[in-house]
Amino acid sequence: MSFIKPFEELCFYDDFMFGVVMQDKELCKEALECMLGFEIDHIEYSEPQRAVAPLYTAHSIRLDVYVKDSSRIYDVEIQNKDEHDIGRRTRYYQGMMDVDSLLKGEDYSELKESIVIFLCRFDPFKKGIPCYTVRRTCKEDSSVFVDDAAVVQIFNCTAYDKIENESLRKFLKFVQTNKAESNFTRRLNNMVETQKKVEEMKKTYLSWSLHDSDVRREGRREGIQEAKLEAARNLIIKNKLDLEDIADCTALPLETVQQLAEELKAPVEQ
Repeated sequence: MSFIKPFEELCFYDDFMFGVVMQDKELCKEALECMLGFEIDHIEYSEPQRAVAPLYTAHSIRLDVYVKDSSRIYDVEIQNKDEHDIGRRTRYYQGMMDVDSLLKGEDYSELKESIVIFLCRFDPFKKGIPCYTVRRTCKEDSSVFVDDAAVVQIFNCTAYDKIENESLRKFLKFVQTNKAESNFTRRLNNMVETQKKVEEMKKTYLSWSLHDSDVRREGRREGIQEAKLEAARNLIIKNKLDLEDIADCTALPLETVQQLAEELKAPVEQ
C-alpha cells in the first residue's frame, strides 16, 4: 500500500495543497506575476487539478493549475521528485493544452500564447541555473526564432539564493523549504493552514489520494499484464515451445495464448 501523507502535514509544495491554494485567483495571479515578471490583466478561470484528455484514446493529464487571461494560457506544475522525463512531460502538456483550445473552436491563428511553468524542488538539468527558459530555435542558426507562441519555464527551486529579485527569491525559497519570509509567502502559508481546518477539504484529499493510489496500482497491473503478453508473443514467434508451456511460463491462461497465436498466424500445437 502506497504512503499517503497525513492531511495535517501538507505543505504548499504538496501537489494537492498547491492546487487548492492556487484556486484563490488573487494568490494565483500574484504567483504568476512573481514568476513571469510581468503584470497579468486578470484570470478568467482557475481550475485545480484539471484533467485534460481531448481524445478518448489519449493519455489524460491532470493539470495542477490551468488558467488563462485575455491573451495567454498558463499551466503551473509543482514537481517534488525527479522522474527524469521533464522534457517529454512539458511537450505533452503543452500539446494537450493546444488541442484542448482547438477543440473549443479556435483556429491555429487564434491560439493564445501558452506558458508552461514547472516548479521543481530539484535541479532537473544539474546546471545550477535558477530558471531554464525553453523556446524553439533553429539548430543551424540560433538567430532564427520560430514564433510558435509557446514558452516553457522550469524553475530550479534549489537555486533560489541565486535569484536577484527579492520577491521571486523568497517565493522559490518558500516552495523549496516551506519557510515564509515575505508578505506574499506568509499569505500563501496562511491559506494552507486555513484549508487544513476545513473538514470537507480533508475528506476531498483522502478521496483524491485513494483515487491516485488506485490509478497507480491499476497502471502497475496493466504494465505487468502487457509484459506477460509481450513475452508470450515473442515465445510464439520463436516457435520453440508448445502453447501450454508458453502459458505456464507467462502465467497466462491457455486460451489467451491460443488467441495470440491465432493473431500472429503461428501454428497452434494441440
